[in-house]
Amino acid sequence: MQHPSRSNPADQPSRPTVLIVDPFVEKTVPIEAAIRALGNHVATSSTIAEGMAAFDRLRPLYVLTELRFTDGCGLDFLRYALSTHPAARVVVHTWFADLRVAVSATKAGAYDFVPKPTDAEFLANILLLGAANVPEGCKILEPNQLRRQHIEHVMHASRTNVSLAARRLLLDRRSLQRLLRRHEANR
Repeated sequence: MQHPSRSNPADQPSRPTVLIVDPFVEKTVPIEAAIRALGNHVATSSTIAEGMAAFDRLRPLYVLTELRFTDGCGLDFLRYALSTHPAARVVVHTWFADLRVAVSATKAGAYDFVPKPTDAEFLANILLLGAANVPEGCKILEPNQLRRQHIEHVMHASRTNVSLAARRLLLDRRSLQRLLRRHEANR
């Protein structure tokens, strides 16, 4: 859903516009804040259809998109955006990151492919400045933190069903249970 309070380009027309297209747009607030801190206007959409309409209306320089939506695929949005406005920098930011998908996104024209979760400041810098120009001070989560957050996300998506989550993570159920106990002990 388009969020008018966060997407009125008339407020500051001289600022570059960044479009975030994510089905869980409510979780993008830290990313929006990091992008605004770098001097940009942010518009958000939670569906492919809304994203395409916002893209046509705003002609953003920068786009951040997820891959899975209820009304389509983020790769279709990526192709549409680049066929309409080839100068746009589109970064795919997704929970559904694997090598095959990263290659598909890159072949479709994605500027970069960043798995979730990612530090908001780091992601904003990749989107706006490019991966080669990210400031030294940006944080990247430690591998154990990333693993824990990914497992938590998959557990949530699996409605805390350990067997289902283990299948989705390609783990043995008992291995997942040990990881969960270890993460609980480290909190």
